[in-house]
Amino acid sequence: MILTVLGCWAPYPRPGGACSGYLLQSGETAIMIDAGNGTFAELTRHVNFRSLKALVITHFHPDHYVDVFCLRHAIAGARRAGTLQQTLKLFVPAAPSEIYNKLASYTDAFTVTAVEQLPETRQLGIHAKWAKLDNTEMFFVPTAHALPGYALLVRRNGKSFFFSGDTAATDQITLAAGDSDLFLCEASGLDQDKEYLAGIHMTAREAGLTAQKAKVKKLVITHFWPEYELSDLLAQAGEGFNGDVTAAIQGMKVNL
Repeated sequence: MILTVLGCWAPYPRPGGACSGYLLQSGETAIMIDAGNGTFAELTRHVNFRSLKALVITHFHPDHYVDVFCLRHAIAGARRAGTLQQTLKLFVPAAPSEIYNKLASYTDAFTVTAVEQLPETRQLGIHAKWAKLDNTEMFFVPTAHALPGYALLVRRNGKSFFFSGDTAATDQITLAAGDSDLFLCEASGLDQDKEYLAGIHMTAREAGLTAQKAKVKKLVITHFWPEYELSDLLAQAGEGFNGDVTAAIQGMKVNL
């Protein structure tokens, strides 16, 4: 699998940047994970949007989903032009219902599945929802955040990728991330922000500590407050995790 960072900023991007968005590719399977501000334009630098097999939205904060409307118009237009036949599979939370219902109404572009409607599995030792796309397995793990949302574990060909989404550190997240080849984890602030972020986000140090507990092979931190220096966030993440830690950079590719 190859992970491409489409955007890494939150809740707004630096000049020329994009918010949360990632492209995971393996063989002919291409999955977009989150579609924050600016990510559609970055996506088209790497792949033809027509090649996407699915889009996963972890939760409905704008910096994670607003470019879904760009995809909607692109896909609907391609279908009208005859350059694309199928709709795009869209996996999203069911709440807030007004956002879910709006996206579900775009039947010219999407086939929408609420994560809550997926079958449940106990493979991870916790409650998770499960879906399969080609020979790629996706596990959706509930997060601790201000809106209903999900972290995402992807397994294919003996490799595993885990994305925290937006979440506070929880035992469930640690268990689901366990032994992952790549852990992409939000690092929304520094130690000084711990009280402000409590219950809804991780600091960089908490991201590192979660990676350490989960015994992951590689940690990539993301979801950065754009006013902070990445070197400061990396330093605190590295004090929590004694393995390979890197900061997400737009356009960066990571091989699993």
